[in-house]
Amino acid sequence: MRKTVAMVAAVVVAVLAVVSADGLTSPVAWATAAVLVVVTAAAVATVNLTPTPQRVVIGLGALLAVVGIAVAIGELAVRGYRTASSAPLLGLVVGIAGLLIVIGVAAARSAPSPTALWSGAAALAVIALAAGVVVGTTVPYLPLSRSISYTSADTATTLTLDAPGGAVAGDMLVAQVFRSGAGEVRPPQGWTTLRTTPLPGGTGSVTLFTTRATDATGPSTFTTDTPATLLGGVGAWSHVATATAPGEATGNGGAVTASPGPDEKGIQVLYFVAGTGVADLTTPDPLSSAWVVKADNVVKATTALVTRPALSADPAAPVSLTPSAPLTPWAVQTVVLQAD
Repeated sequence: MRKTVAMVAAVVVAVLAVVSADGLTSPVAWATAAVLVVVTAAAVATVNLTPTPQRVVIGLGALLAVVGIAVAIGELAVRGYRTASSAPLLGLVVGIAGLLIVIGVAAARSAPSPTALWSGAAALAVIALAAGVVVGTTVPYLPLSRSISYTSADTATTLTLDAPGGAVAGDMLVAQVFRSGAGEVRPPQGWTTLRTTPLPGGTGSVTLFTTRATDATGPSTFTTDTPATLLGGVGAWSHVATATAPGEATGNGGAVTASPGPDEKGIQVLYFVAGTGVADLTTPDPLSSAWVVKADNVVKATTALVTRPALSADPAAPVSLTPSAPLTPWAVQTVVLQAD
């Protein structure tokens, strides 16, 4: 009876570990859990542990449970986000901890009387599994920049942006296309226009587009009716639920000052800059440049993407970028990536 109950407990532990790893839709997570359950069941059915190895197995399970609790506290209360690797690691650690304790208790040579060691270890395993479930179901991922691609074209009606090399299915793709002069830029099928901002004086416009990456995502061609200088880039971000463009700003010369980003940690904020003129941009901490595209032919223009970290110490800090040469005029669009 004791061994039957232990095998049922092993299945419950494995299921909770999969939830802790946010792996309900992952065949790898379920396959790993199944293998560990089979190994645990085999050990419970065939191994007869003497008191000393029993204490070692239970103690190791308790240690791993403590590690799992520490990871859960770090993600829930300290960092407040998960990474692509930390969630599976948490599920694996707390799952193995629980299964070791099941083995240590149920594979004893004789039915053990409750001791402080295995009772405390079991309590730690339950806390670790519960903490893992809470983290796996409530703590968001941190948006992760995968890769970028950018290019330019002079006196053209099309601009083809290669798919970001590291993008995977489900990633959020955000593209920026600048067009000189008057005219509309149209996206390829499957893309959604997020925001179009005209530059002052009718010198051009910059448009943002979004879509979700798929396994079939390839180069994307944006079109316009009349020849123009076209500059653009596309980036891929993982663990993004939504992309919005809540603000824009325009100006003529001087510093490039963006509209305020949300006063919230855990979101990724992107600033897409476009201007007539060729310049580099100096980004103050903690901002960093992701791409700069320049065209220096009939019409001189620069586009750039500057990012604010999701864990910026001061999310509400104003953003002012200093160009190495005047951008006259310029526009900057603020995009917010909300973690899933």
